[in-house]
Amino acid sequence: MFTIQQSALHAALNAVTRASLKSSLAAFSLVRLDVKTDGILRLSCFNGETAARAITNVICDEDISVSVDALTLKAVVETLANEIQLFMEHNSLVIKSSTNRTTLRIVEESIPVIGDESLKTIATLSGNTFRSLIRVLPFASTDIARAILQVLHLTLEKDMITAQSTDGYSAGYVRENIEGPSQVTSISLPLSFAKLLATLMEDRDTLRLCTSGDNRYIFQIKNLEDSKDLTLATVSSAENFPSEQIMNLISEARNSTTAHLNVQQTSLMQSIRMVNAMGTQNTFVKAVNGVVKIASSETETGQARNILEGTASGENANVWMSAAYLKRAVEACKGELAIRITDCRRPILIEAGSFTAVIMPMMVEGTKDPFPEDEAIAITLPEMATA
Repeated sequence: MFTIQQSALHAALNAVTRASLKSSLAAFSLVRLDVKTDGILRLSCFNGETAARAITNVICDEDISVSVDALTLKAVVETLANEIQLFMEHNSLVIKSSTNRTTLRIVEESIPVIGDESLKTIATLSGNTFRSLIRVLPFASTDIARAILQVLHLTLEKDMITAQSTDGYSAGYVRENIEGPSQVTSISLPLSFAKLLATLMEDRDTLRLCTSGDNRYIFQIKNLEDSKDLTLATVSSAENFPSEQIMNLISEARNSTTAHLNVQQTSLMQSIRMVNAMGTQNTFVKAVNGVVKIASSETETGQARNILEGTASGENANVWMSAAYLKRAVEACKGELAIRITDCRRPILIEAGSFTAVIMPMMVEGTKDPFPEDEAIAITLPEMATA
């Protein structure tokens, strides 16, 4: 039998069971509990792609190793309070708290368990740094036919780490300073794994990135103040992510910029909502005489037009783009952001601090300029008769 506080068991289960699934394959829906008289409880889950392990302290008088349905155990623990006792009885795991007693059927199924790997540390990141990197996640492809783009691509160098993702029409890029490896290391994390990692990382956590063999990576999340000790393992994609192509697009767009717009994030987000309210994604951005304007295409509902809080420099320019892609980029920024426009056929850059997004423009044929008042009006004066 082992004894644990409900809050500690609930926190560990809440983290590790995110790597379990309701599946016809029993192993994918289980949580394995391993505890010894050393007072350490290890909870393990596996969903076919990600293996996860959480560690917490208990009071224990015997060794126990048992697997039960993960989500059922989590649901039971959520109904309890204070001190919980768990022990095996025949073919069941008994969960006891005060007058409550629940039994869960033990499942005789083996699952991959993290713990005995020989690890090599690549880098250690703060929670703040990692949460900055995952701002690129919304740009990753969700098209199952484009598996090469369904990843979070990380590149680690001796003094920095970069994160990239793309769906082929837009891309996100973040660069942060770290103490990295002596040799450049590139990792393409499966998108589902990256999203899971993002839900578990908090600003005050520490993330240790390790490797346990070719394309096998271990992520250890720890926070001593909260007694948080969580480990996740995955296999990196072997596909060639188009990292170099993304960087070339960004470089070319910066070098060929003709109009530079500085706008406030809140003003731009409000205008994006206005465009969506018109029932369209077609968004027109225009820089004219130092003023930044935005509008939706004209629909049966109407047309949204707005002057953004910001300024423009360089040449007058305009471009059509998708409100959905623009929203991804703007949500990753705070305060003031910069928009770089070349012309209506080349990529648009959106930048704020360490974050950069590249968006391909929309080719909207036959659509009128929503701001015709900006166009110069040619006036011809009649010739004066000579005396």
